[in-house]
Amino acid sequence: MNPSLACRVWLIFASGIFLLFSSRTVSAAEEASAPVPLSEAAGRMNYPEGFRVTLFAGEPDIVQPIAMAFDPRGRLWVVECLSYPQWTTNQTGGDRVLIFEDKNNDGKFDTRKVFLENGRNLTGIAFGFDGVFLCSSPELIFVADKNGDDLPDGPPEALLDGWSITAKHNVFNGLAWGPDGWLYGSNGILDTSKVGKPGASDAERVAVSCGVWRYHPVKRKFEVVARGSTNPWGVAFDENGQAFVANCVIKHLFHMVPGGRYERMYGQDANPLSFHLIPSCADHIHWAGGFWKTEGAEHSQNDSAGGGHAHSGALIYLGDNWPDRYRGHFFTLNIHGHRINNDQLIRNGSGFSARHRPDFLKANDDWFRGVALAAAPDGSVFMCDWSDAGECHDYVDIHRENGRIYKIFHGQPKAVSRNVGAMTDNELIKLQLEKNEWLVTASRLELQKRFASGALKPGAADALKELMRTDNDARRQLRFLWALHTIGGLDSTFAEQALKSPAEYVRAWAVQLSIENGATPELLKQFAEMAESDRSPVVRLYLASALQKLGLKEGSPIATGLVKHAGDAADPNLPSMIWYGIEPMISNEATLVEPLLLAARIPQVIRYIAQRLALREQFAPIITALKLRNPATEVELVRGLYDALNGRRNITAPVGWEDVEGQLLRHGHAETREQALGLGLIFNRPAALKEMRARIIDGRGTLKEKQQSIDALISARPEGVIELLRSAFEDKNIRASVIRGLAAVEDPRTPELLLTNYSTFNTEEKIQAINTLSTRPRYAEPLLMAMKSGTIPVRDVSPFNARQILAHKDEKITGLLKDVVGEVRRVGEEKAAQVEAYKKMLQPGLLQQADLRHGRQLFEKTCAACHTLFGVGGKLAPELTGSQRSSLDYLLENIVDPNAVVWDIYKATYFETADDRLISGIVLRENESTVTIQTQDNVVTLPRNDITSRQNSSLSLMPEGLLDPLTEQEVIDLIAYLQSPSQVSLPR
Repeated sequence: MNPSLACRVWLIFASGIFLLFSSRTVSAAEEASAPVPLSEAAGRMNYPEGFRVTLFAGEPDIVQPIAMAFDPRGRLWVVECLSYPQWTTNQTGGDRVLIFEDKNNDGKFDTRKVFLENGRNLTGIAFGFDGVFLCSSPELIFVADKNGDDLPDGPPEALLDGWSITAKHNVFNGLAWGPDGWLYGSNGILDTSKVGKPGASDAERVAVSCGVWRYHPVKRKFEVVARGSTNPWGVAFDENGQAFVANCVIKHLFHMVPGGRYERMYGQDANPLSFHLIPSCADHIHWAGGFWKTEGAEHSQNDSAGGGHAHSGALIYLGDNWPDRYRGHFFTLNIHGHRINNDQLIRNGSGFSARHRPDFLKANDDWFRGVALAAAPDGSVFMCDWSDAGECHDYVDIHRENGRIYKIFHGQPKAVSRNVGAMTDNELIKLQLEKNEWLVTASRLELQKRFASGALKPGAADALKELMRTDNDARRQLRFLWALHTIGGLDSTFAEQALKSPAEYVRAWAVQLSIENGATPELLKQFAEMAESDRSPVVRLYLASALQKLGLKEGSPIATGLVKHAGDAADPNLPSMIWYGIEPMISNEATLVEPLLLAARIPQVIRYIAQRLALREQFAPIITALKLRNPATEVELVRGLYDALNGRRNITAPVGWEDVEGQLLRHGHAETREQALGLGLIFNRPAALKEMRARIIDGRGTLKEKQQSIDALISARPEGVIELLRSAFEDKNIRASVIRGLAAVEDPRTPELLLTNYSTFNTEEKIQAINTLSTRPRYAEPLLMAMKSGTIPVRDVSPFNARQILAHKDEKITGLLKDVVGEVRRVGEEKAAQVEAYKKMLQPGLLQQADLRHGRQLFEKTCAACHTLFGVGGKLAPELTGSQRSSLDYLLENIVDPNAVVWDIYKATYFETADDRLISGIVLRENESTVTIQTQDNVVTLPRNDITSRQNSSLSLMPEGLLDPLTEQEVIDLIAYLQSPSQVSLPR
């Protein structure tokens, strides 16, 4: 579905994870019964003084508008998407492409034509090369109209295929022309597409999840530009060619650098060696909390923040109609807030910080579902409104008969009578001087088309070079450079001159375009000099990005210059981008490692190099660097070592470790001392184990140090660790951690120790005891016998624990479990009956009288290990605060039947270890040495050589039967708390 669909409800509950894309959100009956009438819609809107909004088109002339683009004649092309929510697998569908024209410039269309009928799964459009490019999952298609008669010249041409149609509202979208002549688009997180030319083999295809991609219309080349975010819907470029995407869910805005890897809502980056993902550039969110029903103008807490957490459409205003105070600002549509948000982009090193400015427009229509924004040839902005009652478009009550397009302008825009496609080459070149970026982009695209077809007259490249030599305006120089590149005129000689420009973005783009054209040895030498001496972080960012396009030895001199800039440590992009560029060198070219490490002055880069080397157990360069005795460098080297080796065991100490161990254990930085001690355990150093014993048993350590020592011992498991843990069992301050640690090492005495003392445990200790006893068959049997005898209350064993025990696949244990708790999984019919039974129980009057504080206590016991609600809870699952908790049907259906729909990322994985331990959870990250798993209550890192079996479940980690052990009053209290609009205190 489209980006407004991107807010599809994500509900994750209890001791595991469950991801649900709801079959519906707010019903039409819960909203206004109809949209604001067409005649009143524009008049209802609030916007700054001096502006006007007109209804350009509305139903029945347009329905379900999802994407827009203007052609060289200034006409608006609109995609009607009727496919959603059931993307079709047929060759044809009911989607259309319409052409609207406003001949008298009154802000309302005069003519309407149907260009394409029977389209399928259409979600994006861009005009160019005498036709339209369309997102038509699973294909990117081109429909030509070379004679300009507004009729397709023939059937669509499939340029690419492999785009997922199972990604729901995360399908590919947002086509936009980049300044470099490539067609850009975005893609969401819910599924991975395998994109290639039709007929391409799997090996020839490119995997695409969330992020930005591009396609060259002449070279027919496809590539991923940047990876990450969640569900980007809309790509926009500023006047310096920087790409920004509107991310549907928080955070809403990312500055996308080529080769960048960005924070995701969930899951690991495609490259497990990325180590750090770049965050959003926004310094704010547009959501103040509460569930989605409380978003919008009528709720002050979200109204002042920006209206809500879901966004669609991206526009950076670069026209000539709006006042200059808006130029360069980023605008996106806030779906729940029924408005346009405004972000000011402020330079921050090589990147930006996006600052919230007053919202630009409020629709004051509960049915307003803004989807896309488009800059117009006359400097105005067009906005399309899907117009529906559901928050994210109901799957059930879909109102296909609605749709609106509005025109937003200041004063009276001047009429644009020029047809860019009919201009001479010289006229097109002169358009590069215009203030209105739409004219600049359209003219550049026309020049590119003529060059590709052989119709461009000689002299165009020379004219652009002359303009670039004589015009000192940095913005126009960039335009000349881009245009020159698109017509094949950027030779290496002129590129060398551009690299000496006083304008940083000209130098930066000269680097990128030269790499794209195949940089000469002379240019590469110049790049290396710039990497060390250029004072602009933007230029260094583009050089870092270029490393990913170069061979290892080609890029090495550039990398060596980049890693020396200690001041780049605080830059939002450079430490990560440099690492992404040098990682293949560290991983594959041994001769480059030590020079880069010894040259590095950026703390993060030092850490990542050490981490990568430690994963490969190539310690010599790290020891060499440690012997230089630079305290600041030591901090990062030890961090990198520890990040790589934590969770591993019995690694032979590196040659030379004894020479540096003493200085690290006495280091002035507390974290470094602690990590050095942990490394000592991993390396089996006697001094480390002696220190741990002194802290825990002899009482020499603080409570924090004791806790850190327990965690380190559990991870490293040195010889004698079980006796050390048993000795610490009586210390009530750390007993819960000790009990958790007992799961890590098999000992036949453990069940008796835990079961004998169970009645004396506090709540946390009981939870840890049950978890520990569930991890091994030989532990589970005594636990079940104790439950059968009544020593352990059955209700203390959660459905999660029951599933964990069942996963041992031991007939005797399975039988015992059935005797004690009955069948663990019910059939679907029973679940429907359960939901109805709970609905009868949960009468509105009883929910109003519920004890919300007790409900919060129950939540923290059963749900908070994985989920955050009102700022409290775990991070294993997406936050619940904004989910549709107000609907009782929604809550019950998802709690009672958590496995109705489960995406792969939220399915449990079961790991068996060499010592018969069973660990279940969600894989957070993995590399060639270890797998890190988020369990119900902890993060566990397993060495790969410890894993004997790995099984992916078809079920979510969230268990069924969550409500079964609860009394009627407890169910009422828990559900009432889950539906509460704000936090309450815990019981005293």
